Amino acid sequence: MKNTASNIDQVVTGAQGRFVSVLVKKGLQRKAHSAKVAKVTSSHVYFTDTNNGAPNRRVERNRVLRVACGKAVFARSTM
Repeated sequence: MKNTASNIDQVVTGAQGRFVSVLVKKGLQRKAHSAKVAKVTSSHVYFTDTNNGAPNRRVERNRVLRVACGKAVFARSTM
């Protein structure tokens, strides 16, 4: 997938409450979430995970590798 957004905020703003695909790294593991993003701060991304039983999640922004919603995609270059 090609980057169509320069940062996470652009994808979340365009999503307007729709589901967003979030890829998060934890060490060598990668985990995909189907989520609704609640808010994005300078250090964290807060979202509701619809795949898992954990309703509210907070992830450090630098651990988010990819955020996609429709044609809007933000992917970190360190993938």
